[in-house]
Amino acid sequence: MSTIPLTGGLSDAYPDKQQAPVTRLEQLLARRDISLHELQAGVERASDAELMPYGLRAYRLNLLSLFGSSWSRDSIFATARRAAISKILGGWEHHHYYLPRLRAIADKSQLYNVPIEPVRDLLGRGRGLIVMSFHLGHMRQIATDLAHAGIAVAGPLAADAFSNYSTARLANPQAALWRHLRPVNVEERSGSFALARTLAGGGCIFSAIDGNTGLDGPLGDQRRTTVRLLEATAKVKTGLFDMAARFGSPILVVVAYTEQGQRVCRTAPVIDPEAPLMGGESKRFVESATAAAYAFFGAILTEHADEWCGGDLFHQWKIPYSAPPADLLVVERYLASRLADGGSLFADHRRILSLDDSNNLVWSDAVSGKCFRLPQDMASAAQRLLTPGAGIDARWLSQCSNAERSRTWRILCELASRKAIAVRDDVV
Repeated sequence: MSTIPLTGGLSDAYPDKQQAPVTRLEQLLARRDISLHELQAGVERASDAELMPYGLRAYRLNLLSLFGSSWSRDSIFATARRAAISKILGGWEHHHYYLPRLRAIADKSQLYNVPIEPVRDLLGRGRGLIVMSFHLGHMRQIATDLAHAGIAVAGPLAADAFSNYSTARLANPQAALWRHLRPVNVEERSGSFALARTLAGGGCIFSAIDGNTGLDGPLGDQRRTTVRLLEATAKVKTGLFDMAARFGSPILVVVAYTEQGQRVCRTAPVIDPEAPLMGGESKRFVESATAAAYAFFGAILTEHADEWCGGDLFHQWKIPYSAPPADLLVVERYLASRLADGGSLFADHRRILSLDDSNNLVWSDAVSGKCFRLPQDMASAAQRLLTPGAGIDARWLSQCSNAERSRTWRILCELASRKAIAVRDDVV
């Protein structure tokens, strides 16, 4: 058995859709004549296999790392599927349906309870304002609703998202939206200066902060702090929190999700430094403000993780928890005792996900971020470990040849020492 760290994501776990034959979903998304309703119906009919190139496996693994101890496996998989669909539909609807249809007069609000007046009141303090959200639900409509209400908004974006907005503006330059919404590419140095100038001039910034982008990209280490997010720990960007401290700008955290068929906003209490901060005061504010924002986000996720369109990238900023393997002799004695009492072993459903759909021999640990590659001759054992109601017990082992039993037992002990398998009664 070998353990393989996940480096930079899960793209090695499934084929790159750019290299595969054109799929039904790709054909659907590329159509120019399709209605929004027809697209929604077509995407929702997609099989799990069709959704794999759109991050379904990553959604499963990342949601497992957040909810593995509190949600059932079926709930996590169902939520991951809805989140993958939410990402496809949300991006398509905004960039291919909503923006092209905007006119030279301001559009009506797309969200219920969007905090227009609180934003105006906060801007009236003269210290600028940062409206923060997350890649969840209808975050794009928060910015467009503010802009259509006549509030000038600078929107920091990663290079690919900035390109999408630039294309939309070129295609529909007369839309009233562009009078008040200014996309900013924060992967260019000029982007940070533009944001600083906005706050210095008392203006408004809107950003979905869990993208973790900036000059050093989503994987860089500049301006980060550690936060707790439900069952996981993550290292998140603090650039906008630092700006809030520097300019004394208040922060308003807003999310937008679907509730009973309506797109609604939920707003957290204002986080206000009251004045420009420096040194230790600035550092303490940034840490407390970041923790408060992500605590609010975590509470939202417990109810609306199915709309977390950014959840397929969570592994890029989650901190893997990797404890040293337990002592093999101790593990062996424990497993032998439990099997002798009639127990059975199985893959720990709270953290283990199979990455190899053909023979289930590559597992990923959502907690540690590592993979386990099992030997080919363990295909039958691996299947039993992964199958609810099956597992491996003393009787199954006794039916193996001596050599097979010895090899399988050694690997089972190694997996258990890394918490990849467990005794059934220990996690029920």
